[in-house]
Amino acid sequence: MAIPKVFISSTCFDLSEIREQLSKFVSSFGFDPILSDHGDVFYHPDLHTHEACVHEVSNCQLFILIIGGRFGGQYLADKEKSITNAEYKAAKSSNIPVFTYIKEDDLSNHHIYSTNSKNDIAAKINYPAIQKKEDAINIFNFINEVRKESNNNGYEGFSNFSDIENHLRKQWAGMFFDFLKTREIKSQIDATNYLLENLKSSNKKLEDIVTNLYINTSEDKELAQFQIDEIELTSKMSQFYNFLINSDFIKQDLIQENIKNAINSNKNIKTALEISKIDPNNNNWESYLKKTSIFKIDIEYEFEKNSNNKESFDTLIILAEYGFGKFLSPNEISVIKSIYSKYICKSSEEQRLNFFRYYLNSLNLDQT
Repeated sequence: MAIPKVFISSTCFDLSEIREQLSKFVSSFGFDPILSDHGDVFYHPDLHTHEACVHEVSNCQLFILIIGGRFGGQYLADKEKSITNAEYKAAKSSNIPVFTYIKEDDLSNHHIYSTNSKNDIAAKINYPAIQKKEDAINIFNFINEVRKESNNNGYEGFSNFSDIENHLRKQWAGMFFDFLKTREIKSQIDATNYLLENLKSSNKKLEDIVTNLYINTSEDKELAQFQIDEIELTSKMSQFYNFLINSDFIKQDLIQENIKNAINSNKNIKTALEISKIDPNNNNWESYLKKTSIFKIDIEYEFEKNSNNKESFDTLIILAEYGFGKFLSPNEISVIKSIYSKYICKSSEEQRLNFFRYYLNSLNLDQT
């Protein structure tokens, strides 16, 4: 059975007793404590021992950081960091939950340093909790680094091991509760999705029943089927155009208001009769929309990508002359292409005329 590994990171000589007690505490939870001074780190023959310690962090699921009065050995790959600094960085990079504990004396000295940090005297003060005066600023900067992280930046002061033990028990109990709550929520989501899927299936069955009932009770079955096909086509065409007109940025009531204000001054909108004569089979979806005069499309527009933008947006739809638009993602374009090819391209001129009379009128754009 797999069990969580807990990496315990700190300087060794001054905190050896705390590390030993932590090892026993972690084991009492059924977890696997990982301490470099206990031989728990695999020292790869191709790596320096520093890199081996840092690499081991990524194999763990929890990380306990203890900050005391020693800075520790310099990290080989970055002399401005200690090995403990590097281990902490590795935990953060791997998104491993970090539990930080700082000796109370160090926190008191850190407060003195913070109060005087803007003055030259801060570097000259002899901080009694720090074993080597030259390491004081590095230790305080490390504390600041932990405190100023955007997440998982909590820390707890301690005077003895019982302070750490009591706090860790509560934190791990909270973590376990969060796990159970998340599992409960996931179960509820799964149940909801199941119900929605069944509802979707039931709606389809109901639709099929109504369709069959209508056809079977009609004297002219071909006419009944034709009428049902007309309803389906109108629904899909409405879905196609409403998808484009629903702006991501503008409320619908404002869209309708803009349309009403613009219609009186805009004489370029084609009539339903003119639009119905445009053959979708001779155009791709972009050129077809342009020819309707309801839409104009800037397919050259490219959304600026950044580190937070995981999906590129490369098409901009703008309702003609009204100053608002919609970005379409590749997935959305795929949906539009599917509806266009399956329904709009198979529509007749008469079907398109009936639809556009209805649709333009709903947008207050009909002129016939």
